Amino acid sequence: MALRVVVAEWPGNQFFNLGFEEAFLRVFSGDAALRFWRNDRVVVIGRHQCAALEVDARALRRERVKLTRRFTGGGAVYHDLGNINYALVIRRGLGGVKSVVELFRLVGEAVASALESLGARGAYYRALNDIEIDGLKVSGLAGTTLPRKVFVHGALLAGSDLSILGRVLKVSREKLSDKRFVASRKKRVITLEEAVGRKLAPEEIYRAISDALAEKLGLGIAEDSPSQEELREALRLYREKYSRTEWHLKYLGFIEDALAREELEALKWAASPGPEQEKIIEEIEKNIEEAMEHDS
Repeated sequence: MALRVVVAEWPGNQFFNLGFEEAFLRVFSGDAALRFWRNDRVVVIGRHQCAALEVDARALRRERVKLTRRFTGGGAVYHDLGNINYALVIRRGLGGVKSVVELFRLVGEAVASALESLGARGAYYRALNDIEIDGLKVSGLAGTTLPRKVFVHGALLAGSDLSILGRVLKVSREKLSDKRFVASRKKRVITLEEAVGRKLAPEEIYRAISDALAEKLGLGIAEDSPSQEELREALRLYREKYSRTEWHLKYLGFIEDALAREELEALKWAASPGPEQEKIIEEIEKNIEEAMEHDS
């Protein structure tokens, strides 16, 4: 058995990246698969969060930062090209793992070990779903369980611009607080590059995490590319879900009356794909068509 490792990313279309993440889980039918990817300037909120409570909408528009909702729970995170995202899906029962909590521990310990190997002394996993370096958060985890598979993904602050993170995520939500929604826990953070004192190539981080996870699972490594089935499912999810503003702004109706018109407009801009994102979709569709013609 081998750990399938895929680098599959479309940084300029953050919405499709999230669609592929869900497709990666849905299509999976093997033993273990790992995906690495990056987003360009986006806030990703958890499945049960209200966007207006998590972000400064005006700051999003001013900084040209998009807004998306993932299909797993947890809090809001900021992605840019200095952020490394990783996702692991395994056959339920592999390595004795049957729940998200168990996979949190396995992934958290493996990633912490990988960071140590890169020079981040004092990296460790903190239950339930954080990875820290000397008390400062460097990565968080979220996940879900299906009947035959368990999925966990995380965002690693490799070299992100933390100044933008501080401007676009809300620190205080007293004016709009509502206990019906999941709130993000604000924590002191650090980037991996700060911790190790040098620049790191994404491929160096991919290799370290892949090796650590493969060792934890007792598997070899098999590098791979996105399958046509994964891409087609991702496109379907994009069209039906991740390109739709109503998915990313779900729950907004509960507090819409408390928001200024400018804030509403900024939220809708941030949560909507633009021409630059659609151009990427056209390229993906073209590549799929060409691959189908080649196969036939």
